[in-house]
Amino acid sequence: MASSTFETHKARLEDACTFLRSFTLGRRGFTLRDAAVGIERVHAECEGLKRFLSGATATEAATLVAAARANIAAAKARVALLTKEQS
Repeated sequence: MASSTFETHKARLEDACTFLRSFTLGRRGFTLRDAAVGIERVHAECEGLKRFLSGATATEAATLVAAARANIAAAKARVALLTKEQS
């Protein structure tokens, strides 16, 4: 049971990261508002994965969270660049 729950959280995090990465890479149609929503979504999924940081899934969960946090940092950097350009 725990494995399927982990897999569900993992899939949701990967989906959220894909959405956020689209903004970060400058894909057409993604706005600053999308970035804010995406950052919050990835952050929430990381929080959900924290309960899997022990046991059989610990290494994979930690890797997923670290990669997701890097996606958040990249998106925040792009937001900073875009808001600086608008000033």
